[in-house]
Amino acid sequence: MVRSRQRAGDSTTSLPHAIAVTVCLLALGAPTPAHAAPGGGGAEYVALGDSGAATTGVRNFDTSAPLRCLRSTANTPKLVAQDLGLRLDDRTCNSARITDLSTAQEPGIAPQFDALGPDTRLVTVHIGANDALMAEHVVACHASGIFGVGVCAGPAWDADIDGIATSYSAALRQIAALAPKAKIVVDGWPSYVREGGCPELVGLRPSDAGRVQAAFDHLNTVVAGAATAHGATYVDTRAASIGRDACAPAGVRWIDPVIATETLVPYHLTPQGMRGVADVIVPAIRASGLPD
Repeated sequence: MVRSRQRAGDSTTSLPHAIAVTVCLLALGAPTPAHAAPGGGGAEYVALGDSGAATTGVRNFDTSAPLRCLRSTANTPKLVAQDLGLRLDDRTCNSARITDLSTAQEPGIAPQFDALGPDTRLVTVHIGANDALMAEHVVACHASGIFGVGVCAGPAWDADIDGIATSYSAALRQIAALAPKAKIVVDGWPSYVREGGCPELVGLRPSDAGRVQAAFDHLNTVVAGAATAHGATYVDTRAASIGRDACAPAGVRWIDPVIATETLVPYHLTPQGMRGVADVIVPAIRASGLPD
């Protein structure tokens, strides 16, 4: 989903420990050889995006992908491909920003758009949280509760979210140009935090829980608007995830909290979350069909 997701700790948590937890959310690993480019026609199904689509953390780790990407063998794109019987080129990668769609994210990680071509039938897109600095703002919300300094997300957060609209729209136009036959599907962010929060969201004050979720809802609004304006299909995952946020029990929740028992990656999708998102996307694709 994002470059880093959350800070852990409580009123007795030391600053070094909180920083260590935050750092562990950053991607690890050295560059590995780039994914082989498809033929000139492009892959049948191309998945584009950041860690919100790429990873289930320490579970189901895809050793064939660049280590930096933390890509999973059981992420939403893989599940969508299995359900629809499509050949997938999964280019999703941890920490990806919109610019990484068209330029190399780093040595060994090719531009995600390299997988597109005239034969591409389906493109799924889940990106923009890193550009909107969601991780930094979420960490600030937790830090303000842990250390009693700062505030949880002032007007700057909304400005950062609104600021992705232009580059997001440009990316959708470029996808349509590179894969003119493809159905483009944009999926939004699910429910992360329920009203009032919970102890598993260590340091997040009950009064700030709604602010965090409101920011993800705002991000959905911006992305949905761009998708609709450019002829893409927007898939809302928020409604299906109500009651399955980070405060739900393990095995039920779609999002791991700060005390991340399933993936070790706070504020990211659990395996149940990846399956749940796929179960929303697949019917939406089937309802409107795919190009031949």
